[in-house]
This record gives sequence, structure tokens and C-alpha cells, in this order.
Amino acid sequence: MNRLFILLFLSIVTFTYAQEKKVLYFSPLPTKSSSQVLKDFLPLVSYLEKKLHLKIEFKYEKNYKDILEGIKKGSIDLAYLGPLPYISLKKEYESVEPLIVFREKNKKHNYRCVLAKFKEDKFLKNEQIKVALTQPLSTCGYFMTSILLKRDFNIDLSKQKYDYKMTHEDALLSVLKNESLIAGAKDSIAHKFESLGFEIIAKSQVLPGFTLVANSKTLSNELVHEIKGTILSISKQEYSKWNAKGAYGFDEVTSNSYKNLSVDMNTIPKVGNLDE
Repeated sequence: MNRLFILLFLSIVTFTYAQEKKVLYFSPLPTKSSSQVLKDFLPLVSYLEKKLHLKIEFKYEKNYKDILEGIKKGSIDLAYLGPLPYISLKKEYESVEPLIVFREKNKKHNYRCVLAKFKEDKFLKNEQIKVALTQPLSTCGYFMTSILLKRDFNIDLSKQKYDYKMTHEDALLSVLKNESLIAGAKDSIAHKFESLGFEIIAKSQVLPGFTLVANSKTLSNELVHEIKGTILSISKQEYSKWNAKGAYGFDEVTSNSYKNLSVDMNTIPKVGNLDE
């Protein structure tokens, strides 16, 4: 057998084997409890593993900052990010590439941040209130909550008592436990609390959707393109069965989708002031 042929054959076998054994590390934003977040993404991850013949392992981080650091350090290949974490990362790390955006229940990929409180609770604009936030890098955290409080109630968040509760659910639960008066959260999550007696008192403008991003320093251009193409080609018949993330479909997204959203991250407090 020709030596060149043998070397070529071995290289193809080795490449195929490497592709099949490739492990990708995926970190979704901790908008909910770890078990629920993993459950939400399992159908999509399983589908990609089957179609692309690779292994994807969840890398759950409780803190948004740890996800962004993981991408920059190369320990995270794929991540599910909201608009603010994405633009914050993009400023420091050019090698993050948005692939697809997840559609919401209304079949559109945009969403809103909202302020929610328990219906029976009252507050006066001139009295200091307690506000439950998600995380410093969360779009619906300090960033959008401060905008909504100022716009709709002329309340300066920096002069209130606020605390970071990490997840959107935990921020809302803080109100239910009477630890806080108002919570900032993603609209789809807040709506689930309405049956418990919550009311939404303010809504943001429509924001760019949550997106799946790829680390182009740890993944080849071919694989990034393949992941994107595979997701966008998933049939409605397939994803509508999931009852999880992606159940309403996906849209293509680029960095230009976020060009109208900007923020100086230095203006966002890294810790709450509840104990001050």
C-alpha cells in the first residue's frame, strides 16, 4: 500500500476520531436554579450531540462574571448570554461570536425587563424602598431596574436599599418572602409569578434576545458554522416537542443586533448596599 495513502488515511481517521471525541463546555446564564437551567437546555444540547457527533458538557456557574471569565480563559466554548453580558464581554474579548437568538413565547426573539411587586404592597415615592436585583451583569439587574424606577416613578435606585439575589427567580422570591418590595426580572419569568399575587408595574423597551455565543478561539470556524447551521435547520416539528429552551424556534443574530445597546459597566455597583 502506498505510504502517502496510508498517512492520508490515518490522518482522516485521527481527525474523525478527534471530532467524535471533542468535548465542548457550555455555560448557560443562571437565570433559574441549576437543576431547572440544565433541564431547560437538555433537549437542544442532546440534539446537537446527536447531529454533530460530539460531546457537550454543562459547566454551570452561579455568577455571570465567572462565565465571561471562563470564555476569556478558554474553559468555556459555548454560552447562553443576555444582551448586557454579551456587550460587556465583546468590549474585552473580540473572539466571542453570536450564533443564534432564542425566540420567546410570542414567536419573537426580543424580550423586556420588568419591575414586579406583590399586589397588596404599597410604597411612597419619597420613602426608601428595598429592591431585589439579579446580578451586576444581568440586563434586568441594576442596569434596567434603575432606568425603570427613574422613568416611571422618579426613584433613584442608588439611594434605595438593593441586594443582588443572583437569579431572576430568587429576586422575585425575595418579594414573596417580604424581604424586598420590588424585583427586577425578565418578563417571561415574572409573568409566571402573577398567579401568586404579583403585578408588573413597569416594562422596558424591547431588548435584543438571549443568544447562544461561541468562543472562536477554542472552536474552529468550521465547527462554529456547523453548530449555527444545525440549530437554524431544526424543524418546527422537532423543537416544538421540547417544552424547554428553543421550543419556539431560533433566529439568526449578529453583533449588529446589539449596536443600539450600550452601558458603562463602571457605573454599575458590584455589590448590594442592603447592609450598609
